[in-house]
Amino acid sequence: MIPIFTALELSAVTIGFFIYCRHALDSETIEIDGKRLIVKKFIGYKETLYEFNTQWAKIEQPLEGAKTFQIRQSDLGVELGQFLRHEQQIALIRQVRAHLG
Repeated sequence: MIPIFTALELSAVTIGFFIYCRHALDSETIEIDGKRLIVKKFIGYKETLYEFNTQWAKIEQPLEGAKTFQIRQSDLGVELGQFLRHEQQIALIRQVRAHLG
């Protein structure tokens, strides 16, 4: 009887670790190369690539209490900053804005 409950418990812990590991590598990357601003988001094994022109892209300030900010260009937009504290977001926005036209 004990081995059955032990196996169930170990299975539950293993499944929990798999779920945790799925998002352990989540990231957001911003690259600026000349007039190209490239945003890469890697969330749960899915990588999404967004490309903006630095002359046309705009950064929207995060709203009070919001956990993310947006980079927009016409009808294309991406939310960023979910892994940063508010102070870090403000510093990042300032650094990226210096490269936008």
